[in-house]
Amino acid sequence: MKVQLSMPRLTRDDQFEKLILEATQYFAKELMSVRMMNTIKIKIDVRKTTLDKNTWGCVESKCMGSVKQKEFRITLDYKRFDTDILTTLAHEMIHVQQIVSGRLQYRFWKSDHQLHARWEGKELGVVSHINYNDRPWEIEARSNEYDLFKKYYFYGRTV
Repeated sequence: MKVQLSMPRLTRDDQFEKLILEATQYFAKELMSVRMMNTIKIKIDVRKTTLDKNTWGCVESKCMGSVKQKEFRITLDYKRFDTDILTTLAHEMIHVQQIVSGRLQYRFWKSDHQLHARWEGKELGVVSHINYNDRPWEIEARSNEYDLFKKYYFYGRTV
């Protein structure tokens, strides 16, 4: 797995950067097989202003339906506490695993020009029409993010 980290301007913090990179590797090892990990690239952007006020992080990939996704961009909110950033990173890494495994697929339909989601082989419709809290991939990520973070923070962390 290739991981690239980008920090906000004038915020060089070697310890924090090592923490993010180590946590990303740890979460990937917990969530994916070695073979699956070896096929992906992740760019992590830690930013001060690019996310909405209530958004702590997001993951982006190309919307190619059932075509295997290999490149991801995770954006994290720099203004949060380290533990919140790591929990958000765990949440976003769960989404990466969902997409890489094919359980979560996004498709941009030419017929209606909207983004559609498929979860575990079942078409769920237009993403924006599904309440955020009712999206099955979000329910799964929310229910597992803290345990994944806790496992890393208390047992796997070396930084």
